[in-house]
Amino acid sequence: MIDYHIHTDISADCKVPMRRMAEAARGAGIKEIGFSEHIDLGLPVPPDFTVDFAAYEAVFEQTRREFPELSMRRGIEAGLDLRYRDEIAALLGAHPCDFVIGSLHLVFGHDPYYEDVWRQYSQREIYDEYMRLSLETARSCGYYDILGHLGYVGKFCPFEDKMLRYGDYADAVDELLKTLIERGKALEVNTNGLYMTPSTMPETAIIRRYYELGGEMVTVGSDAHYETVVGHAVAETLDVLQEIGFRYVCAFDSRKPRFIKIP
Repeated sequence: MIDYHIHTDISADCKVPMRRMAEAARGAGIKEIGFSEHIDLGLPVPPDFTVDFAAYEAVFEQTRREFPELSMRRGIEAGLDLRYRDEIAALLGAHPCDFVIGSLHLVFGHDPYYEDVWRQYSQREIYDEYMRLSLETARSCGYYDILGHLGYVGKFCPFEDKMLRYGDYADAVDELLKTLIERGKALEVNTNGLYMTPSTMPETAIIRRYYELGGEMVTVGSDAHYETVVGHAVAETLDVLQEIGFRYVCAFDSRKPRFIKIP
């Protein structure tokens, strides 16, 4: 199995050392793991989502030596934000890694994790803006390899009907998926959505549509910030991908895609 979205205490919103995450991966039967530490610039509230690259590289190499049975990759989860596009691209260029997940975390300048945006705008306004920004940043930010957790906006939605559904945004989703395919970007299937919604991020209908449009590059990640989450629902998600028609999941070495057959 593979889990390509794991955080450690290198990220500002995680307190778990890398060694404990690696132990959890080994215990869960994961064979290849991708660490994905946060870079998000200009967030409206603390903490500071920047990366100490020297510390990251040092602890990564030490952990890799301690766990030779794990295939480990060093990644970044970078915010998709047009205001800091050049600055983030420069950081990534100066600090090579194996893969970059590009994730949209702000809508109307707010992270939907916090309640304030839900008080200021309607659910429809937030979802409309999220899809508009998703397409705009996917087209304009070239520094990512994988589009992360599409549907993130629904994870923290305070209303009963949380899902960002393909049927509600078919045209916009199609344009976004075509953009990924044309530009050789992978689509992440993020299992963390299952903790707070009925589905992965994105929902299965969007993943199926990606396949129908000719998409072949999918990654699977738990978005773990705690060791108990590592590998969560990965096996079941691989089964779903196989049922859709996918035969491989995508991995990366030095920003170059590599395909692993789904068992």
